[in-house]
This record gives sequence, structure tokens and C-alpha cells, in this order.
Amino acid sequence: MINKLKPKSEFSRNVLTLMTGTTIAQAIPIAISPILTRLYTPEDFGVYSLYFGILSLFAVIATARYEIAIVLPKKDEDAINVLVLSVLISIILSFFIFIFIFLFKDYIINLINLQSVGNLLYLIPISLLFIGFYNTFSFWFNRKKKFKYLSIGRVIQTFTIGLHQIIFGIFKINIGMVIGNIIGSIAYVIYFILLLRKTKIYKLFKFVSIKNIIKQAIKYKDFPLINSIHVFSDVSKNSLTTIFISSFFGNYILGLYMLSFRILQLPLGIIGSSFGQVLYEKFNSCRDDRSLVLLESKKIIKKLFIIALPLFLIIFIVAPKLFFLIFGDKWSISGEYVRVMIPYLFINFLISPISQIPIIYNKQKDFFKLSLIGNTLFPLIFFLGGINGLSIINTLLIVSILYSIYEIYMLYWILNILKKED
Repeated sequence: MINKLKPKSEFSRNVLTLMTGTTIAQAIPIAISPILTRLYTPEDFGVYSLYFGILSLFAVIATARYEIAIVLPKKDEDAINVLVLSVLISIILSFFIFIFIFLFKDYIINLINLQSVGNLLYLIPISLLFIGFYNTFSFWFNRKKKFKYLSIGRVIQTFTIGLHQIIFGIFKINIGMVIGNIIGSIAYVIYFILLLRKTKIYKLFKFVSIKNIIKQAIKYKDFPLINSIHVFSDVSKNSLTTIFISSFFGNYILGLYMLSFRILQLPLGIIGSSFGQVLYEKFNSCRDDRSLVLLESKKIIKKLFIIALPLFLIIFIVAPKLFFLIFGDKWSISGEYVRVMIPYLFINFLISPISQIPIIYNKQKDFFKLSLIGNTLFPLIFFLGGINGLSIINTLLIVSILYSIYEIYMLYWILNILKKED
């Protein structure tokens, strides 16, 4: 018997719940950005971006991607073993990465020109540990349909981050953005731990055993073997781009570049991420009826198109002046960066909520092959632009054109999955 989609009202409530919390959470960084740009220099933003570019490479393996599998088992008795597996992997990997950094820090710094990061590398295992916990508990609450908790948690996280970044900035602590982010992640995890009892999770721990953990690890082995490699490729795109911009154009340019994407992608992520998180659970529940999933996917894309088109047009027109007025004259060039990248960001926004369809239909291998092309292309353009002396604006223009074409093809490919039966 084919599973049916949940009532439209329930789906709408779930999206609205996530969007409400996410809107508030995303509004906080945007609201305090004019303060941060006056407390921190573009170089400080550059170091902050470089730190999290490096962290992202490790964060991919924080749980070996097993946290995604938490929503898949039919029984909570199996799901709890996946959760414990994810937590254990986070702890073990964070420990070994600390040892690795302790032994090879100087070599790493000299190898990829990370002098501006320096001893901040020692904070990466701490960040990694709480990222693993955060991801794991997020998917557990997703499974239990506690979207309200997810929304509140995001607000707590971003408020804590913003508050501490401002405080550290007032006291002229130039690494305050990094420290503030870590404190925010810790606050989010503590909040989740306090709420776990409301999901009756503690009654499930009696089903946890080494045997059951191994059983679930084998059952969902595609996540570390295929999906983690795929996501590592995705993350490498942004991380290598960050490193190449820092190396060829400098941390000042990197700070300007990252501010432009911080301001634009945060509000757009309110809608995209909220739809995506609810859609993953929704589509998985009716995966046997591909025509129904295809219909719903097209509806979502149309809705996002209607919402996003006027927003992107306005941003294209006013971005440079807006950045000048809000963030100060030294940040106005960030608005030019945004304007150049509008086409790519618009198409990427439409695709993001349905990007997990290949996972649901076990197309990770094909998805990985296609993504590898795009994830190689993106940083490669920055590398080639840097070594050939192109300006950052011209480099961004090439990225926007080529990647827009690539994203259009990806949209066609994902929808085509739903037109075929295995």
C-alpha cells in the first residue's frame, strides 16, 4: 500500500514552525552585521571565514553522516542505536583530530599558508565535537517531529553567537567571532540535551548494544562510504574556495567576499532550509509514489521561484548602495560581489530544498559523480583566476555564468529521477 503525503495543513504547519524560528535566528546575524563590521575589520572576517573553511573539511566526517540515517528506521529501537553510533563517532574523531593537529600544526600551517589562523587550529576539535552533537540531535528531533524545538534551538544558538561576538568585539578581541560561534554551538547542544527527555529517548537506551550499533552501522554503510564522500566534495568546494581567495587575493578580499554571501544566503536560507528539512521526512514517507513526489517537488520549486524572483531583482539593483549605507564605505564592494553572483545564487536557491531526493532514491553514487564536477569547477576557477592575475570581480563573473549552467542541468537531473522506476 502506497504511503500518502501528510495533510497539507500539517506540512504547512511544520514549514511555518521551522520558518518562524529560522527567520528569527537568521535575522539576528543580519541585524548585528552592521555592528560587527564596525567592531571587526575585513581581515578579521577573513580569518573567521578561513577558520570555518578549514573546520568544514573536518565537520563532514564528524558523524560519518550517520546522523542522516536517524530518521530512516521504522522502529525507534533501531534509530536510537544510530544516534549513539553518531555520538560515539563524534567523540572519537574529535579526539584523534586534536592529536593530529597537536603533532602536525606547524606543517599544516606552512603547507597551505595558514599563518593568519595559527593557534586557532586547536579550537577545531572542540567545534567539531559540538557540530557532531548538534547534527545528531537535530535529526533525532526531526524524526520525532519536534520542529518547534529545532526552531527555538536555532534562535538560542544565533542569539548566543551574536551576543558574544559583539562583546568580544567591544573588547577588541579579533578572534571573537570564532569564539562566539563556538559558544553558540555549545548553548544549542545543551538546550537539546535538556529537551531529550521530552522525546522519551531514555526509555530506548535499554535497546542499545554493541551488536545493534554494528548492525545499524552496516545497514546504513552507504552514508559514510558514499554520502560522506559526496558531502566532503560539496564542502571542499567552499573550503578550497576560501583558501584560494585567502592565498591569491588576501584576507581583506576574503572578508568582503564572505560578508556578501553571509548577508545574502542567510535570509534565503530561511525558506530553503525550512522547506528542505520538512521535505526530507515528508518525501521519505511517500517515496513509493514517485509521481506524487514529482508533483510536490514542482509545486515547491514554483513557489520558491515566485518568492525569490522579485527578491533577487531588488537585491541586484540596490546591493552596492545598500552595503555602503548599512555596513560602511569599506564594505560597499561586497554589494558588487553579490550583484555578480545573483544568477548562480538564484538557481541554487531553487534546487536546495529537493537536493536530498537522490539520497531518498539511493542515487548517491550518480549524484556524487555529477556533484564532483561542479565541486571541482567552483574552486578551480578561483585558483586559475588567482594564478592568472584576474580581478576578483572577473573571477566571480566566470563562476556565476558557468555554475548557473551547471545548476540548471542538476535541476533537470534530479527531477528526472522521479520520472523513472528502478
